[in-house]
Amino acid sequence: MLLACLFVLPLAAQKKKTGGLILEAPELPPVPTIPNAFSQVVGTQIISPAYKFTKEDATVEGAREIAKLGSRILKIQLPPPPQFTELIGMPFTHYLLWYRTGNEWKGGMTPELRRKEYNATYLFTKDLLTRRDTTGKTFFIGHWEGDWALLPNMDPKGEFDAKAAAAMIEWLNVRQEAVEDARREVPYTRCRVYTYAEVNRVMDAFKGGQQRMINAVIPKTNVDFLSYSAYDVQLQPLETVRAALDYANQQLPPKAGLPARRVFIGECGLSWEACGGDGKVHEQRNREILAKFLSWRPALVLYWQLYNNEVKDGKQVGFWLIDDKKRPTPLHGTLRDLLAQQEEVAKEMMLRSRRLPSFEEMATFSENWLSQRGR
Repeated sequence: MLLACLFVLPLAAQKKKTGGLILEAPELPPVPTIPNAFSQVVGTQIISPAYKFTKEDATVEGAREIAKLGSRILKIQLPPPPQFTELIGMPFTHYLLWYRTGNEWKGGMTPELRRKEYNATYLFTKDLLTRRDTTGKTFFIGHWEGDWALLPNMDPKGEFDAKAAAAMIEWLNVRQEAVEDARREVPYTRCRVYTYAEVNRVMDAFKGGQQRMINAVIPKTNVDFLSYSAYDVQLQPLETVRAALDYANQQLPPKAGLPARRVFIGECGLSWEACGGDGKVHEQRNREILAKFLSWRPALVLYWQLYNNEVKDGKQVGFWLIDDKKRPTPLHGTLRDLLAQQEEVAKEMMLRSRRLPSFEEMATFSENWLSQRGR
């Protein structure tokens, strides 16, 4: 199952904290494998769409479309409990959640803010690990493009806010502490909960030597994973892309029980408008971007997004797989076909070798399939 088989915390080492004392918890059974689940690697998301086509909640509607696409990966902004419960019942194995993404912390993490953030994150994680444990699903608790909180008016030429960076470090570490405490204290067996932080101005630091979230914040945090909203590098040559991902990964302090490469692509893609409104160009250029990122072998590469969320001067910008007239784009067809071909590869391997493809095998297949699609 995507990531869960790769990123398993050592269960025997889990401890339970009671009354300030650390007690050894009993060893838990190994995580069972979900039948017919494997590393899909490539996926998409539905967040703040500019349109919808049914009376359903927009996130729920979008999630249904993503499931119909063949994806078991869903990235969303955490909805209210009724909608979230409905999403849990859908056939996704991995959920990436924008969770408590307001910027109250920017003025400094007061004791009251720290208490609120810790308690909310702890209780949410505990709920996932108890009520959702039998689902065997994996959850990533994170946020949207953090560099914009550190640059006034989201201006990359603006002065980096060092005080906000210090507050962000504490905010991320409080969330991590809450998740780790819940993981220690709940005897879960199948469900997994991780944190991630998201950066979006890596190239400013990597090539320009500027202070950004990647070099001023991430090295001082203890987050599990790093999401890269990678628009600033996606059109660079392959060598630059891979070097930037290496650089980003090196900023993460090492963590036991997690893979060496902990950076994934949380957002990437060119809009319909950026491709001149040409579906073939949009499909080709985005397919090339996905293949380029896959060459580094991140755990996830997520295209932004299913329904467009940006409207300028009354016109849809076109970050979409399905447009505002409910028409699937050529890129939608490519991703649908890729996911279907992944399923066929998995079935053949199961028949031939009695096992599912490894992450490396599926990532290699996906990169090659995308690269050869236009030939």
